[in-house]
Amino acid sequence: MVTFDPVTRRLQRLFAVLDTDEDGFVSWDDHQRIVDKYASGYDLPKNDPKIQVLEKAYWAQWLGLLQQATPGQQRLSRDEFVAANRAAGFDANGSSLLEDTARAIFDVLDVDGDKRISRDEFARYLRLWGLSLPDAPAVFQRLDLDRDAYISQQEVTKSVRAFHLHNDDLSTPGGIFFGVH
Repeated sequence: MVTFDPVTRRLQRLFAVLDTDEDGFVSWDDHQRIVDKYASGYDLPKNDPKIQVLEKAYWAQWLGLLQQATPGQQRLSRDEFVAANRAAGFDANGSSLLEDTARAIFDVLDVDGDKRISRDEFARYLRLWGLSLPDAPAVFQRLDLDRDAYISQQEVTKSVRAFHLHNDDLSTPGGIFFGVH
């Protein structure tokens, strides 16, 4: 029986979310469908600056993954996706691709523009992804690191980084920002 570390398990779940056409591969088209889902779910036109920044962040992250793959490859299998994420250098000394994506996601979620995500904004986000988590209040609380009843951009970034990097906790809540629960 093969056991995987928590990061590998989380990346495999992320792959399943990103494989929007369920063909067993992740491609840019899958990422584009994620961006389109944000646009339609938040009633934002494709030319809205928030959507354009989100698309750019996903594009940069996708290119970062492709740089770790076989040259010329335009889609990744689950194992290739996991390996590319691990090799992409998402560590403390690596690229800011995760931070850029986290910031772009945060800006879309922050509907009222007050630089924080309220419980209502978080609930709207969960509905967008069809996530009906009975423990949504507990997830919100785990994400709200400073306990001010809001999720800040820094808290989103910390959670996203923890999702990709921390081996010690399989249930890191940062995956929620990628539709992973």
